[in-house]
Amino acid sequence: MKYFISVIAIVIGMFITIKSEWMLRFFGYSEWAETKFGIWGGSRMMYKLTGIIIIIGAVMVMTGWLQDILLAIFRPVGNVF
Repeated sequence: MKYFISVIAIVIGMFITIKSEWMLRFFGYSEWAETKFGIWGGSRMMYKLTGIIIIIGAVMVMTGWLQDILLAIFRPVGNVF
């Protein structure tokens, strides 16, 4: 099941990344992104970065890296008690 959901997330991430202009016209500009990423290209960059982060996260879930990373971060906290 995780493979099916990961493939769907990868497709959604690709759509967001490739169709960032359509996303900008449909959802509009983000004032936060415009101030943080640039004057006229910040919202486009935000949509592209969101898509790329979704793709990377889905690949990490599919391969099991996300679980390994989370266990490496939080396992030492559990051993204290």
